[in-house]
Amino acid sequence: MYALVDCNNFFVSCERTLDPSLENKPVVVLSNNDGCVVSRSKEAKDLGIPMAAPAFKYKELFQKHDVKSFSAKFELYNYKSQQVINIAKSYVIEYEVYSIDELFLDLTGFKYIDIHEYCDKIRKEIEEKESIPVSIGIAPTKTLCKVANRIVKDFPDQFDGVYILDTPEKIEKALKWLNIGDVWGIGRKLAVKMNDSGVYKAWDLLQKPEMWIRKIMGIHGIRMLNELKGIRQLELDSPSPKKSIAVTRSFMEMLTQKEEVRERVETFGMYCSERLRKQSTCCTMITVFVQTNRFRKDLPEYKNAVTRVLSNPTNSSIIIGRVVNELFESIYKDGFHYKRAGVIVNDFVPEDQRQIGLFEEDTQNQHLPVMKAMDAMNRKFGKDKVRLGSMSGENTFGRAQLSPEYEAFLKNNTLPEANFRFH
Repeated sequence: MYALVDCNNFFVSCERTLDPSLENKPVVVLSNNDGCVVSRSKEAKDLGIPMAAPAFKYKELFQKHDVKSFSAKFELYNYKSQQVINIAKSYVIEYEVYSIDELFLDLTGFKYIDIHEYCDKIRKEIEEKESIPVSIGIAPTKTLCKVANRIVKDFPDQFDGVYILDTPEKIEKALKWLNIGDVWGIGRKLAVKMNDSGVYKAWDLLQKPEMWIRKIMGIHGIRMLNELKGIRQLELDSPSPKKSIAVTRSFMEMLTQKEEVRERVETFGMYCSERLRKQSTCCTMITVFVQTNRFRKDLPEYKNAVTRVLSNPTNSSIIIGRVVNELFESIYKDGFHYKRAGVIVNDFVPEDQRQIGLFEEDTQNQHLPVMKAMDAMNRKFGKDKVRLGSMSGENTFGRAQLSPEYEAFLKNNTLPEANFRFH
């Protein structure tokens, strides 16, 4: 059996740990630069506020119903996520962190343990220690775990945070209830195609011939079909190094001064190099891009990107910063209002398997002791406490609505850098 531990309205729940008076009140968390809604409390959902709603369009509704809106605090969310993960993984041997607010637990071998009671203990410990409510769905496969988890969230009064799909009767009832569009791996476009073929519920998919499913969805569809039947197809994934790293931001306000844009871009390069060192890899390709606000038709539009292949793979902040600055100089143009920029590094090699160019000086090893010392001090004292001279140290996220509670929290806690996929 697997269990899926899923934090409820995670970003909002994190905000409530800072200010308990937000309980039972409509709360939303906004994206970078306070643009769109990325998390909603149940009370906010009931007011009809959709996910990804542009904040400026719902400003009057926020005021009318006293909806509390907050800038995203990814450092806090990552910190709380790590705490939740540490509690949950202490109960099992094998686990998979699926996203910042979800992880799968492998309950194989728990034959003589009451799994429902065991998972309820996990749920209670997380809520008691971290004040984060979680839903836990238990089932023979990962796909059915998603189904069980959805049932918990849609019927909280009936299942009190934990539900287990452990019999064919329960699985059949759940699949006859679940809309096909809500099956894990079925997107909006595919759901429409399914509806056109008479597949409205997950159970309807099981009634289709295997050849039809293979034609529509390929081998992925066959695996999904088996997962829905309770036949395990998806094992827990082991964490693997990223194949590319991108640090991109939309600016809170459009920037017109060259040095302001340069500082942001160089800072993005520093963050890329830190992440490379964290996974013990070096990059051989660096891309820098800048662009104006495409929605401002009253202003001249410009966007450009440039890539350089390095002779020697590196993860040195000094080298990457130098290259980023040269690439920025080659694409920057005066007279534009810049809204977005970013740095992307890819083509990775392991740090201990670098192949050096014969005719290029290699300074990577000279910089490595300094980089390691800088990383160690930032882990101990907080992000960007030790940085290169070209970095201002200012937050790269545009966040206007930070609460006093969060400022106090930052003073008392050293928070790790966010490093999660979002689903």
